[in-house]
Amino acid sequence: MADEGSDKAVLEGAGAYFLSIVEASQDCIRVISAAGHVEYINAQGQSLLEIDDFDGRNRLRYWPDMWPSESRETVEQALRAALSGNAVAFRAFCPTARGAPRWWETTVSPILENGRVIRVLATSRDVSGERTAEAHRQLLVNELNHRVKNTLATIQSIANQSLRNAGVEPSVRDALEGRLMAIAATHNVLTDQNWSAASLRQIVDGSVAPYSTHPRQLTITGKDLQVSPKPAVVMALAFHELAINALKYGALSAPDGHVDVHWSIDPDDQLVIEWAERGGPTVRPPERRGFGTRIVQTALPNELGGAVAVDYRSEGLRCSIRSPLAALDKVDAFMPLG
Repeated sequence: MADEGSDKAVLEGAGAYFLSIVEASQDCIRVISAAGHVEYINAQGQSLLEIDDFDGRNRLRYWPDMWPSESRETVEQALRAALSGNAVAFRAFCPTARGAPRWWETTVSPILENGRVIRVLATSRDVSGERTAEAHRQLLVNELNHRVKNTLATIQSIANQSLRNAGVEPSVRDALEGRLMAIAATHNVLTDQNWSAASLRQIVDGSVAPYSTHPRQLTITGKDLQVSPKPAVVMALAFHELAINALKYGALSAPDGHVDVHWSIDPDDQLVIEWAERGGPTVRPPERRGFGTRIVQTALPNELGGAVAVDYRSEGLRCSIRSPLAALDKVDAFMPLG
């Protein structure tokens, strides 16, 4: 094997074309031996890392030793993965040789010869600016979330006081306050997820559980899904209205009443949600369509691009909700790299 201390040896067989590409790169490119020692760093990499004397002090250093303690384990894992034949990527902190703080996005790939890993190629891009911008954006989002939460609480208080002083019936005040609470609860769930999506289970539980006297009155089953913000808010309002109706006239108004909420995905990639009440008083169809009915039967299907069917069975209300999965803007909780 050629002497690993020589640039010529490291790049032997690659040719001038490969060397010209590496040296023209704006990223930091390292060639690392099978033992984990840094054999080569391109000129741009030495500049980015502010290394003045690579040959004298850094050549043949163990690569993870060139990272701070908080990043070392991540680098060790990436190196082991590449030496096992796998390409991996990570983002970690490492200051320059002069101490300037930097964040790096690094891709580590095996270099193979006759099916055997003989070296590792590590390419790092400085993402410090992106990291700073993301931190600033997150700070602004957190501040906005805080202000919206305070605004919702203020609206609840103003509405409650105004309607009470105007002599509005308590049932009307309670209905408005409940709807605001449903929106606030969904807002909290979305805030926890950085407004990317909300858990369907949390939407249902947060909208219905407050109105059940005992936990045994409510059963929620179904594989959890992620719902994007706009449909999440409408779904929260719809489930809130179903829960209020059950509390006033249906299963949640009776000690032995029960509400089952179950959802599944059919072969056509349609989300099917079934709301079923039992054990409550005899159900009768309403004489008029109120706000809650319009939310459930009009706003919800319009938002989901699906259909809602309400069946006022004497033994208990049934509500079936169908929606294409695409309408939920479904987002996986964990997105694998690569």
